[in-house]
Parts: sequence; C-alpha cells; structure tokens
Amino acid sequence: MLLAGVVLSAGLCTACPTVAQTYEAEEESVGRRPRLDFESYGLSLDGLDRGAKVTGTSPVYSFSRLEVEAGHDSNVRRTASGETASLFTVTRPGVSLNVDGENHQSMLVGQAAIGRYGSSGGDDYEDLELNLVSRIEIDEDADLVVNAAAARNHIDRGSDLDLGPSFGTQTYRSYTVGAQLQSLAFADNPVSGTVQSTWYRFDDADGVDRSGLDRWIGAGNARIGFARTGEVSYFVQPGVQRVNYAEDSSGNVDSTRLDLAVGATYSGGAVSQFTGFAGLSRRSFEEPGLSAEYSALIGANALWNATELMTLRSELSVSNEDSELSAASSVTTTEFSLGLDYEAWDNLVAGTEIRWTDNRYSGDVADERLLEAGVGLRYLLNEYAYLGAGLRWENQTSDDPAEEFRATVASLRLGIKLCCLRDVEIEEPGGRSLRQGVVNGVFR
Repeated sequence: MLLAGVVLSAGLCTACPTVAQTYEAEEESVGRRPRLDFESYGLSLDGLDRGAKVTGTSPVYSFSRLEVEAGHDSNVRRTASGETASLFTVTRPGVSLNVDGENHQSMLVGQAAIGRYGSSGGDDYEDLELNLVSRIEIDEDADLVVNAAAARNHIDRGSDLDLGPSFGTQTYRSYTVGAQLQSLAFADNPVSGTVQSTWYRFDDADGVDRSGLDRWIGAGNARIGFARTGEVSYFVQPGVQRVNYAEDSSGNVDSTRLDLAVGATYSGGAVSQFTGFAGLSRRSFEEPGLSAEYSALIGANALWNATELMTLRSELSVSNEDSELSAASSVTTTEFSLGLDYEAWDNLVAGTEIRWTDNRYSGDVADERLLEAGVGLRYLLNEYAYLGAGLRWENQTSDDPAEEFRATVASLRLGIKLCCLRDVEIEEPGGRSLRQGVVNGVFR
C-alpha cells in the first residue's frame, strides 16, 4: 500500500519490466485481493496483469478515477536549513480506455498529478502521463506485452538533479517504448525477455540550460529457467544497459553495462513467495582513461501472508547505475524496504513501511543515505470511493552537510470513481455470485 498516495514518478527507471509474473501468494495478499462491494480497482488504474478475457456484451469499456490529497509538508524544498513548511494539495485525475479480445488486450491510460503549495508557489507542478499497453496471447504458453509512454514530470526536491531552493520547479520529458515476451512452453523452465528504450529531455530551469543531461537509455534482460526442485525454480539472468548522452562532455559519459546473475523463485501457495538473484555487473565507458567499474548485482523480494489479515513484504536491491551528476561517472545504489499490511476490518487496511537507500558515487561526490518511514490507513467506503491518511518521515544524511535534510509529510486523501459500468452478476461454480465490478482481481 502506498503510504502517501499515488505519485507520478520523477525517477529515471532504466530497466523496468513492462509486466511482472504474479503468484498465488501475491494475489492473496492484503494489498491485492478483491473485496467484493468494497473496492474498485479502477480507483488506481491498475496496469495489465491478467489474461485476456471478454466479459459482458462488449469488449470495449473504460473507467476513470479522481484522487485528491491535502496535507502539510515540513520541508518542501528538502534543504539542510531554512526549511519552508507549507500546506499542499495534489489532484490526480485519470482515465483509461480498454479493449478486450479472445487473445489480446489493450489499454490506453491518461493521468496527471497537479501539485500546489500554499507557502511555496514556485514548487507547484503539473505531471502528465499517457501510456499504451497491449498484450497478445501468442498461444496458450506464450504472450507478448508491448508498451509506449510519453510523460512530463517534475524533478523531486532533494534528488540528484535538483538545482537547489533558489530555482523553481524543474521538469523533464520522457518517451518510452518496450516489450516483454513470456513463455511457459517448458513448465519447469519458464523464459522471459524484456527490452526497453527511453529518451529523456530536460527543460531549462530559470535560464539554466540543462540539455547536457539529455540522454537515451536502452536496456534488455532475460530470465531463463534451467532447473526446478519442488516449489523452487532456478534461473539465469543476463542483461545489458546502454546510456548515450545527446552532448559529449567530460561530466556526462556514454557507457555500457553488462549483467549476469543467477537466482531462484519459491512459491509456497497462497502463504509465501520469494525471488532472489545475485551476480556481477560491469560498466565500461567511452571516455579514454576511465576504467571499467565492477559492482555486485543483487535483487530479492519476499512476501509472507502471516495470517489472512496480515501480509509482510520486503525488498532488497544493489546495482550500479548511470549518474546524473557531472562529477560522478556512476552510482552504486543499495535499497532495502520492509513493510506490513494489516486488514483491521473488512474495509479498513493499515500499512507501514521503512525504506533505506544508500548512494555511493564513483567520483568527487558526497555519498548519501536516505531513511524513509511511514504509516497509512485506507478506509473503503464502498465500491466507488475510499478515504486515506498517511504520515511519512524522511531523513537524508550525507558526507556533505549541505545535502542533508529532514522532512515530515502528513496528508488526507479522498478517492472516487467518476463513472460506473453496468452491474452484471456472474454465477460461479458452487453458487457464489461475483459482481462484474471485480473479475480476476481487476475492476472491469
């Protein structure tokens, strides 16, 4: 569960898969399982994560949602001193158009995040995103997912790309195309492959030319199953990442990263699941005199449905990434998170999460560590609306005291579905009736 609401990301995701395989434990977790008559998945405009299936009398349908968040931020600009506190509002409208066929699905999603600060108008922002995703079932054992997206986002305060409090809102545009192929032709040896290509274009900020940050990032990886023992399957995971800057300069260097890792996946029915891998990456640079960099490559995520009402989640990742800073050739990022979701009543879900991020730069840049902790509540009024509340605390420490900050963000949220679909009941074996509002865990 998101502790502070759904926010359009301002990060540079360089190798994100377009769709992820889901397991029974994940579908039965507190955060995902359907709650008949209480939850509409249209509120969050979930992406494609189901098999193609025609429902009702028409394969074409749409839904829309609106979320409004209001709260208080103790340090809007994420500064080490002279903090600016402010009330804020974020309005998040979204709409999707969906087309389902017997062996294909497509969805076009448009959404926005419009932020306003009462005491810091220079930090107001309007994030926009348009995303097209299509899934094609090649046969009963393989499917192909393709996506294309365009977005304009703002740069988060306190991030590497932030020019500092003396500048107003800073923005960039991104254009992405990608594809993922998954095959279960060999049940004990599943295979998947992902390619993604993203172009980033940075807008000038208060007269400062930022075109030197413009770049293209291409990434590809595969996961090839090679053995299975009971509920554990093993895989090898090769990958490549290429970064090309629009302008050659000493601070922004083209590079190529090669990855190789081995891992395993455990799925213990509806109770628990675990996926982990470990390996090595090598980043080489186009600029003469820069030696290749080697880094550990680690990824793990675990989920445990401790009881029917409680889910524990944890993630760990270590990777070498391209650095946006001119004084650093790359950054090794370590992230760890631990979260708990608890369903106190049928329509009240509580969650808490702690996240630790450690950035170690290769170059003359101060290393940083960010600790985030938060709690949240979500009360499902009915199938069409919910109320939420969240409290988040951030604490960044750095080898450079000027880069340190603390911030506390408290907010309330209201989410509604703006329009409704026809209400159709579907009879399941055993006499149980499902409303069309929730089919396979996704609002239809």
